[in-house]
Amino acid sequence: MKKIKGFTLLEVMVALAIFAVAAIALTKIAMQYTQSTSSAILRTKAQFVAMNEVAMMEMNQEWLDGTQLKQVTSQGETWQIDKKAQSTISPKIQRIELQVSLFNTEQGKIEAGITNLVFFNYPAKAKT
Repeated sequence: MKKIKGFTLLEVMVALAIFAVAAIALTKIAMQYTQSTSSAILRTKAQFVAMNEVAMMEMNQEWLDGTQLKQVTSQGETWQIDKKAQSTISPKIQRIELQVSLFNTEQGKIEAGITNLVFFNYPAKAKT
């Protein structure tokens, strides 16, 4: 009687099960990588929006009283910028807390707060 060489059905099923588990694990890792990359891109865009707002306040020598809320379109997204002024020890310097959030224009509400930035605002010195 000749012995036939090959895989049994059980061996093939075990190999397929191992491959399926490995494929699911790799897919999950790829999805997490994609989500973290997307999140990092969004945070970077929000940081640029915040830095642009700070630069605009400094160029315009804007002095903020209380709070201010505005929406801007930048970096391909619509953002809501919340600014809150606080006094400091010096009356000529104020502490500004800036929060940039992603704004959903279809629903008309904030989706998520992305970044916070604190800076100190002061008027430009007079030239002599």
